[in-house]
Amino acid sequence: MREHQFWRLVTGRPVAEIGELLRGRSALDIIRFHHHFRRLHLRACRWDVWTAFGLVLGGAGAGQLRDGVCWLILRGRRTYHRALVNPDVLAEFRIDPLEITRSGDLAGLALRLLTPPGRGEVATACGEALAAVLGEAGPHGLPPGERPSLDADTLARCYPRLTARYGLVAEPITVLTAVRTSR
Repeated sequence: MREHQFWRLVTGRPVAEIGELLRGRSALDIIRFHHHFRRLHLRACRWDVWTAFGLVLGGAGAGQLRDGVCWLILRGRRTYHRALVNPDVLAEFRIDPLEITRSGDLAGLALRLLTPPGRGEVATACGEALAAVLGEAGPHGLPPGERPSLDADTLARCYPRLTARYGLVAEPITVLTAVRTSR
């Protein structure tokens, strides 16, 4: 599967339909699908995209970023690239938080299709081996670079359309921070 075939397959379709279309393909095609998905997903896991989804959703943790990027990929190549150039374009879309959550199923689609059915030791071992080979969507940990300033002035300047539509959010990026323990 080539990248243009990937985009043709995912654009405008729900995850369940994509799964049905992939079910009839070879394991190699499904792995190539996941390779394209993962590469695109990693490219979009950035602080500015995370902040934009945080404004849309009233705060977003790493799981919502993963789901949001899946939602973005499902909108198609043009929308995906426009949002990477300027995440403020998300203000143009009617975004349903439940739809974003459902879109997150795209992240594990290849693994679900490739893992043999059953619950025995062999099926479990195959599933674990496939998960290790395929890798997870998104970065392990935080996106590269420094976390941006999230004060009201900066948010309004960098995301004028999103803040006009959704308002300012006190903490658009919700990251679990390490708990300090006293000695």
